[in-house]
Amino acid sequence: MEDFIIRAILAAVGISIITGSLGCLVVWKRMSYFSESISHSSLLGLTLGIASGLGINFGLILIGVLFSLLVMILQERKSLSSDATLGILSHITLALGIVILPLVGNTNIDYFSILFGNILSINNKDIIWIYLIVLVISTLLYFFWQKFLLLTINEELAKAEGMNHIFYKILFTFMLTLTVYISVQTIGVLLITSLLIIPPTIARVFSDKPNKMAFQSILVSILSAIVGIIISMYYDIAAAPSIVITLGVLFVFSQLIKSK
Repeated sequence: MEDFIIRAILAAVGISIITGSLGCLVVWKRMSYFSESISHSSLLGLTLGIASGLGINFGLILIGVLFSLLVMILQERKSLSSDATLGILSHITLALGIVILPLVGNTNIDYFSILFGNILSINNKDIIWIYLIVLVISTLLYFFWQKFLLLTINEELAKAEGMNHIFYKILFTFMLTLTVYISVQTIGVLLITSLLIIPPTIARVFSDKPNKMAFQSILVSILSAIVGIIISMYYDIAAAPSIVITLGVLFVFSQLIKSK
């Protein structure tokens, strides 16, 4: 097996561990649009990272954190509804990214890879970054899973028990931002949310407990990623859309089972 295929599979497995588990919280908290908004803002982060010369990683993290904090501040003020706030900010940042990106003047920019990912171009340095973030997020989920779960099920009860809900919201947003950051190269700006939403939705059909659903969501995500990569190699098509199509097939299959 070629080295780049092994690296692609390793990257897919690492990202699937994060998106499969965090995706459950996203689905339970009905934050699909929030994750979509962060992914849109990442295009601006990519652009600013390239334009400033500080690197894509710096731009992604900086814009992701600033975007998330701005959303939380506006939501706490309750001057606008959550979906309106997200819609306004996500489209503004997406538009800025689209406008600024051609002005960077770098002819080596692969626009298709930015939008739809290129998991086959992952190198050893990217693998190290992915698994460092996997370690960080997995550790945080291990220690704070019950807190996140309580905050998801009943935020008012969590507040009544004295939980610092602002802190855990910021922490969860930070974890989601990191997830988007490491997923841009593999699945692309436009397809990141599919890895966060579809696997938990599939696992929900076969699960009766939160922990079981998270575990099955990770398995579904890993399976679809590996199958998608194999299909892309066999038919010579883009890997990221192949992964999403595989998830789509599994989703339809799960819904047919659910209907019976």
